[in-house]
Amino acid sequence: MKIYILTDLEGASGVVRQEQASAGSKEYEEACLLLTRDVNAAIEGAIDGGASEIVVNDLHGGGFNLVLEELHEEAKCITGGPRHLRMAGIDESFNLGFMIGYHAMAGTEGAVLEHTMSSRSIVNVYINDLRVGEIGIDASILGYFNVPIGLITGCRKAVEEAKSLLGDIEGVAVKEGFGRNFAMCLSPIKSRKLIREAAKRAVQRAERGEFKPFKVETPVAIKVEYLHPNYADSMSRIPGVERLDSRTIIVRSDDLLEAMRRLGWY
Repeated sequence: MKIYILTDLEGASGVVRQEQASAGSKEYEEACLLLTRDVNAAIEGAIDGGASEIVVNDLHGGGFNLVLEELHEEAKCITGGPRHLRMAGIDESFNLGFMIGYHAMAGTEGAVLEHTMSSRSIVNVYINDLRVGEIGIDASILGYFNVPIGLITGCRKAVEEAKSLLGDIEGVAVKEGFGRNFAMCLSPIKSRKLIREAAKRAVQRAERGEFKPFKVETPVAIKVEYLHPNYADSMSRIPGVERLDSRTIIVRSDDLLEAMRRLGWY
């Protein structure tokens, strides 16, 4: 059983403010440690469930958010940037994906630090007219390689979004938002206990074939609505990107990964 773990920072235990998710402060350093320990809990649970190989892909910002000295010794870590390939190392040899520290899509009321790919530039993303956030985007890429998602951790709204899209997967809500930067959080110790238990269940359920990859029908059309026309101006210069209106572009392709590459998301 081979596991591919995708990580983000905004959905980690105890993270509620943008300062915690932005490099250059003591708050950020503490958030990185919280994320790393959430990830370790997922790794421990996966091993308990029978996982034989685990790869962790640090996807937040520039990719330097895990405290490597603290990372579980049984995991390999994809880190660093700038990247020519966001989902490095993923292929059909993996059996299962985890999303640790994820957040809900832009515009989700009551979600902690909600956004889609960029909190400064993107309002909405649609894949074949289905509105998605990073959960849907990343699940579709893993689904391209026939890898299902079995576990997500983040705020309650992120877990609800994932279950609505992906079905009855394991989910751990480590916090419940009262607003974008205001939440009731579980103790990180409690979060890790729940994550470990859920990760173990996810691996065991995957062995029974209970999860299905999120597959996107082709040809695919990915539409991006930006906050400001300047972003659409810049993207419209890329070959294969079509301008729909002042703030919206669309990419059409017979291959999902080709479309994602044009947007810089694969």
